[in-house]
Amino acid sequence: MALERTDFFVLITIFIGAIVAATFMGPISDAVFAQTNTFNVVNGTFTTPTAGNATVDLTGRELVGSATIINATGDGTVLTTAANFTVLTGTGTNGLRTVQILLNDTWAGIWASSPVNITYEYIPDGYVADSGGRSVTRLITLFAALALVVFVIVMLFKGKMGELIRKGKFE
Repeated sequence: MALERTDFFVLITIFIGAIVAATFMGPISDAVFAQTNTFNVVNGTFTTPTAGNATVDLTGRELVGSATIINATGDGTVLTTAANFTVLTGTGTNGLRTVQILLNDTWAGIWASSPVNITYEYIPDGYVADSGGRSVTRLITLFAALALVVFVIVMLFKGKMGELIRKGKFE
């Protein structure tokens, strides 16, 4: 028994279906990763606000833990956050929640518009806050991969090619 023309179309369908599924799985996996993980900024260089009690928006939606601020001019002085700066979660200039650096008024003359290196952990935009929701979100990639496997198996068992697979031999 030879493969018929319809079996050729089944193979083409499997090939096209696998390409489409693989194309969508990359961006889906990236989105799931961004929605379920926190990220770090390590020695990110930012410029402090120009005046006391002013803020500058940093990367991230919400601060996790505390931040370390180092003078970026090369001497590596660790700046005491409580005395000089406050890294906090606030409303950004775009009206959305964001991580910000606040220059305390008493140090405005010394540190205004100065480059600093900041190390901190943050929650990105779109983060799933509920742990159960993060677990379910992580399953999306798994179910997408399982759907691809089921698609290939179903397509393989169609037509004469399915008979060939079920018998396990060529006639």
